[in-house]
Amino acid sequence: MLEDVLRNQKFKHSRQLRYLSNKHERAFLKIRFVLNPFSFVFLLAGDKQFHIILETLDTEEATYLWHLDKNKHALKKAVKELDEQLGLIRDKGRQVFLQSQPKNFTRILHDYTDEKKGFTVWKHLLEEQIV
Repeated sequence: MLEDVLRNQKFKHSRQLRYLSNKHERAFLKIRFVLNPFSFVFLLAGDKQFHIILETLDTEEATYLWHLDKNKHALKKAVKELDEQLGLIRDKGRQVFLQSQPKNFTRILHDYTDEKKGFTVWKHLLEEQIV
């Protein structure tokens, strides 16, 4: 499904989604999606931590990252908690979610002034978080 979506280069976050899809840890978690706003959930692995990443397809919203210990038990627990947090975002909005001050959470803002430069800056900021 993601590949079909990414064939259309007109979406705001096509490059980010393609990058995240290529780095996604398929052995631990299937790529998931959220309907409102339409987003994808990825799992990236650093040397010390797993990182669950929420990226929208075509809205001007930040990339959301949750950081967790790099073990299967922590991952199972984090996926359950993530479902609750995504429910909060869906039901009450991102502002309410951000005001809840989620633990082990980071967001990366997008720069839309120059698509190529914006992606490069985004990728650099993301890679700084993947530890």
